[in-house]
Amino acid sequence: GRFTAWKPKGDDPAIAIGRSAWEQMTLNEYRSQVGFTDLLHAMTRLGLSRDSLQTMERLTRDEVVHVELCRRMVVGLGGSDIIPGEPQWVGLDESLPSMLERVIEMVTTSLCIGESLSCALLGAAAKAAKDPVAKAVLTRMTADESIHGQSGFHYLAVLLPVLTKRRKKWLEKRASEAAVQAFGICLEPYDDVTHPFGALPYSKLEPIMRGTWKRLIGPGFVKLGLDVRE
Repeated sequence: GRFTAWKPKGDDPAIAIGRSAWEQMTLNEYRSQVGFTDLLHAMTRLGLSRDSLQTMERLTRDEVVHVELCRRMVVGLGGSDIIPGEPQWVGLDESLPSMLERVIEMVTTSLCIGESLSCALLGAAAKAAKDPVAKAVLTRMTADESIHGQSGFHYLAVLLPVLTKRRKKWLEKRASEAAVQAFGICLEPYDDVTHPFGALPYSKLEPIMRGTWKRLIGPGFVKLGLDVRE
């Protein structure tokens, strides 16, 4: 259904802050939608199993839904339904020599690391949100994304045996670089603001991300015999 716009009480800065946060989330989800579409196409070209392709199709469809949910949140907070700005695109690394390596690299960095961290942050934002509509949307997105990181480790377990020892070392290095990049957000100079629409204060991001790595991501790589450091 349609969202009804919130009515600010006087000069309520929470509305503007919330709108900005959801505009950024729209960009993030749109970036994932495009990236996952490319990944699905590449997996299809590699001839992965029907189950693998259907799972990736589900992940891509989740991101399509998330873009629309975020867009409606922006409109509900008084913004435009046109996706604002330019997302940082995520896609296959065309510099890699084979389609297989491109898929493995993106599975590792975008699914195993990126989506696992994203799910944890969305879940924390859902708990923190006071507005019932924002809480419902964040809860839905968290539930969807709960399988994205897990799917990444499943794909990696299937694809990893075809890599040579040398290429596994390359993957460990690339994954460690991706982890450093992901944790870099905790060092950026943002205002430490909590508001009712689900944007977490930046002081809370690092402990959530570190805990997720220690509990889920790190052990997932160790189980596959990979030495990846955050």
